[in-house]
Amino acid sequence: MAGPEPDSWQARPRALAVDLALIYLFLLMAEFLYIAFSGRQGPTGLLLTPEEILDLLHYGRLLMAALALALAWQALARVVGASPGLAAAGLEKSAEVRPWTRTLRGWFSALLIELTVFTGWLITEVQLVTFLTQFSKARDIVRGLLHPEMSILHQGVILLVQTIFLAFMATAFAIPVAFALSFFAARNLTRDSPLARGLYTLVRALMNITRSVEPLVWALIFISWVGIGPFAGVLALWVHSIAALVKLYSEQIENIDDGPVEAITATGASTLQVLRYGVVPQVIPPFLSFTIYRWDINVRMSTIIGFVGGGGIGYILKPRVDLGQWGEVGTLVLLIAATVWAMDILSARIREKIV
Repeated sequence: MAGPEPDSWQARPRALAVDLALIYLFLLMAEFLYIAFSGRQGPTGLLLTPEEILDLLHYGRLLMAALALALAWQALARVVGASPGLAAAGLEKSAEVRPWTRTLRGWFSALLIELTVFTGWLITEVQLVTFLTQFSKARDIVRGLLHPEMSILHQGVILLVQTIFLAFMATAFAIPVAFALSFFAARNLTRDSPLARGLYTLVRALMNITRSVEPLVWALIFISWVGIGPFAGVLALWVHSIAALVKLYSEQIENIDDGPVEAITATGASTLQVLRYGVVPQVIPPFLSFTIYRWDINVRMSTIIGFVGGGGIGYILKPRVDLGQWGEVGTLVLLIAATVWAMDILSARIREKIV
């Protein structure tokens, strides 16, 4: 079925929404920078004092100003050039290609990028002078890392093995769940009925929410559930791995060749038969590659999971960092680096064989 025409009722609201969001963000950051550099006090779009939290009128004024600017830009598009929203929605009328310096959209985009960089610089409190001049602590850290202490080697190796198996078990538990859910999260397999489309939306939403929460946070949740130890780390990586693999698997399913699927469907095969003989053979090799890659990622993540009590080598690494025992930290870091290096080589070789 053909898509909507560029001037349809769907494209215009999308264009206006994009312009409104970008201009509103532009005004918020401009106001933030103005107040930051002028030293004035008052309601801002990004930083709020407790008294300003309930002052939503200020946000409303900024929003109305952004809406007025967005509408004006779209109304004057033939004169000043298409807005970002019109261009994104395919509603740009002029076919003439001009340098960005001769378009309002180009200058707006350049200023928006600059405002974003300056705002990020201030919000994250970047201190390059401190970073480049305070080397006393850095010298102690580097000296310890270059002179590792072997007293912790045995314990480190044992927990490193636990780290590898922690990542392996999380990946192994995630594979069957992600494999099943990926078919419901593939658009090309769920567009034929309202129920399938509803399942697609539900699965995609749940996976996006799950993936947006970092494994470290999941580890804290599961530690309060099952207690401190490697099992909490397995559960944390398991949940995050499911969401990540569903995304990778489903996107691969969406890119399959439709020919075999249509041919098998034409024979009167059931849905399960179509999936078994038309879809699965096309996706198994990339699925294996994605799974190995995810195990590689989980090995790296599992070292951090231990920082909050999720087991693995991170469990003994964090206390030594806190106490400044940099010789022992150096030993553990070398073990982690060697393992990650070996895993990277191994996973690359396996992926090459699969592909």
